[in-house]
Amino acid sequence: MKPLKITLTFLCIVCAVLTAPLPASGNPQAQFDRANRLYEEGKMSEALPLFTRLEKNVSNWKLFYNIGNCYFKLDQPVKAKIYFLKAQRLNPFEESIQKNIDIANKRLNDKIPYPKPDFISRLLLRIESVFPMNVVSIILLLFIVVFNAFVFLWIKKGKKRWIIYGVSFSLVLLLMAGIYTIYRADKYSQRSIAVITGENSQLRSGPGENNTVLFKVNPGLQVKIIDQSRDWIQVSASSDIAGWIETENVERI
Repeated sequence: MKPLKITLTFLCIVCAVLTAPLPASGNPQAQFDRANRLYEEGKMSEALPLFTRLEKNVSNWKLFYNIGNCYFKLDQPVKAKIYFLKAQRLNPFEESIQKNIDIANKRLNDKIPYPKPDFISRLLLRIESVFPMNVVSIILLLFIVVFNAFVFLWIKKGKKRWIIYGVSFSLVLLLMAGIYTIYRADKYSQRSIAVITGENSQLRSGPGENNTVLFKVNPGLQVKIIDQSRDWIQVSASSDIAGWIETENVERI
């Protein structure tokens, strides 16, 4: 059983690494608590640098939410909306985030009705909110261990029916978990939502300043990224508003 013990030991080490807290030297929780105290005291300009410093090492919806609140209180609704959307990407079903996005949209005079996800999209979002990426990775490693264990038993004990069933079932689970992990990793790397940040930005008919200006868009407009060509990206805000814009005038979520 030595190979199985080695595999189990490897799984325990990986799980410990994936679930381990951040190093104590940085003490991010203390920084977060201090920033929150400053925020509650109304010292937004002092709290904001502490929050943004944590952003380099922490990806948490509450952190992005608080950064958005700081920007909004400092009368920067575009930056506020960007961080509210970042928070919503990590926690799509938190009602307070959507409420603040709506408030920011009113400040920005953004009246475009953004489409709501369909049933399948909402189901996938619900699964993603329940199982973060580190948990998905642990589940994949667990299925790898189970599959290897059944293969080991097959080699040692022969083709018994229950072992064959175990190999087949664990292989199916492993393939499903692998495909879903690839899907999650690919989705996380593709930041397909962006916010217009440039003043007097224009959507053109093609990638380049020689193309016709189709629309003039205000900062804070949320757009979906469709394509990219060099320093230009094709975006869509609705079925009626779409075109090409320079990447320097948008910020990806």
